[in-house]
Amino acid sequence: MIELVLSSVGCAALCYTLGRYNRALALQRWQFVLNAPEERAIEALRRRIDVDAALVRQAFDAAERARDARRTPDAMTVLRVALEILEDAGADRLTRLRAMGVYSRMVRAIRPLPAPTASPFRSGALRSAAAVAGLVHGFLVGTQERFRLWLLLLGLGVRIVLRGGRRAVDDAGREPERPGPWTAFATGLADFEALDASHLAAFEALAASLSAIDRGGRMQLWERIAGDTR
Repeated sequence: MIELVLSSVGCAALCYTLGRYNRALALQRWQFVLNAPEERAIEALRRRIDVDAALVRQAFDAAERARDARRTPDAMTVLRVALEILEDAGADRLTRLRAMGVYSRMVRAIRPLPAPTASPFRSGALRSAAAVAGLVHGFLVGTQERFRLWLLLLGLGVRIVLRGGRRAVDDAGREPERPGPWTAFATGLADFEALDASHLAAFEALAASLSAIDRGGRMQLWERIAGDTR
């Protein structure tokens, strides 16, 4: 029994040591020029993220102004519009994350991403998930496994934000004058924007990885994975 425990501890320590490679050195090996399809896809996704953020922020700000003016029915109507925009954006992100997970298995290596941390996030649930992911990240050796860990965290984060947004809207509908639900919705928006920043970083990492494969296969992959960003 003691031998088994010591063996398990030693294996975990070895994985953690191997996992703490020089990320800066690894990134230098990925410094080559992206091809046109990858650049277009990244730019299209960046525009999509910016538009989604602007729309949901505009709707939420309008809802808050209506609430402050004591136009409660208008405030709730616009707040539900903000939630619908957020849900549409969340569905788009989850679809892309699934595609990225599939196509990440078609490359031999993926440009390294930093370890997940709780610092960009505000909600307790998302901060806890990011902290656990950061711990697990240290025990993973391959860039593919670490990349898919990021995808798992991003998907979980989107679901946490959407669930919190729906709860906040329901609570605001029951007590529109109480600030708590509105603060919770604003927190969710901030977390979604932080998730989007990581979503884009993961997309760029996959783009760099796909740049390393043959042109014919790369074009076919981009036609599929980048279709929803146009």
